[in-house]
Amino acid sequence: MAGALIASLTLRPATAHDFAFCEHLSRTNMAGYRAARGFAWDPARFRASWTEFENLMIVAGDEAIGLLRLLPEGEALGLRDLQIVPARQRQGVGGWAVRQAQAITLQRGHRRLQLRVYVENAARVLYARLGFAVESEAEGTLHMAWTPRPAVR
Repeated sequence: MAGALIASLTLRPATAHDFAFCEHLSRTNMAGYRAARGFAWDPARFRASWTEFENLMIVAGDEAIGLLRLLPEGEALGLRDLQIVPARQRQGVGGWAVRQAQAITLQRGHRRLQLRVYVENAARVLYARLGFAVESEAEGTLHMAWTPRPAVR
């Protein structure tokens, strides 16, 4: 079943019509982390980031099931947000999306793909499995990066 799901996945640029879905997904998926840290959802911050980030919809067939958000950060590409609808989590979608971000990093000539993840977020294990290394930890957040290996000649 998961193999068929993964085979059906594509990325497409998000549109204004996707905004409400994406905001709701980010708000609800991150609610526990915000509550643990004592800060509220900031809709104005999300709206501002919507225009700043590259927002890509993760689509299975014709169903939007997630969001991948990227931002150039100097010589790196930042994976700023990855959200999957709860019903599709733990089915390989997150790994597929991270591999897409890694491919985009290479295609665009960035030296690395970097991200931040809360220490208690189970996704940190996925990132490590996909080659990300912890570079630092600050205030309960891991700063991780993936650096592509040089091509063998």
